[in-house]
Amino acid sequence: MFGRFTALIVACCLALPAVAADNAVHPDELTRGFFKTVFGLEYGGHVDAQRVKRYVDPVAFHIEDLSGLNRQADARTFLESLPKRIRHLRASVVDDASQANFRVILVTRDAFSTVVERELKADAFAMNARCLVGVSTVGGRIKRSTAVIVADDDFLFSRCLVEEVLQGLGPMNDDDSLTHSVFNDSSKLSHFTAFDQALLNVLYHPMIRPGMSGSEAQRVLPRVMHSLGYSD
Repeated sequence: MFGRFTALIVACCLALPAVAADNAVHPDELTRGFFKTVFGLEYGGHVDAQRVKRYVDPVAFHIEDLSGLNRQADARTFLESLPKRIRHLRASVVDDASQANFRVILVTRDAFSTVVERELKADAFAMNARCLVGVSTVGGRIKRSTAVIVADDDFLFSRCLVEEVLQGLGPMNDDDSLTHSVFNDSSKLSHFTAFDQALLNVLYHPMIRPGMSGSEAQRVLPRVMHSLGYSD
């Protein structure tokens, strides 16, 4: 029904310190955020753009630290925390790259554009990208993701690690109205916010299936929100 496509999701946020605090997640805001991030793409258009996109198979992360800065342990700590915070996500970090379906590549700013061109066949300069993730899907099922993360800038490393990895799991669109989210290139957040955790928990609920249209997701969303404790 749907073909294979690859999306590129860019982080071009301002390099400012994270100062905003999380607020309690309101169900109406979470619902709006779900539709704004899960449907649509930052770049390009495809039939899958307006469908739910997420992993069905377990996510196997592999970290490649090309930066020489020994930030692999920091990245691993974040990646290993994800299945504890996203209830139905099955994920682990693997040492064997051949077993991975989600590569996380750590680079310096000087090497960023070269690695993006080699790994993602994209022009980082033309896209004004500071970090980037490429995602390949079939019928809404994510098959592979590759995130290229700048490691020699503390803010960019923290921000891009969170944003690009989470977007590589499925919420591939940004919206400037999402005040409490990293899915907003004008925000100064650099951590996995309560709002984004709630959003990923909704996306990975078993009732939200890859390939769903917006209307199909809308029909089951009230039950999903209730089962996760996000309803009024």
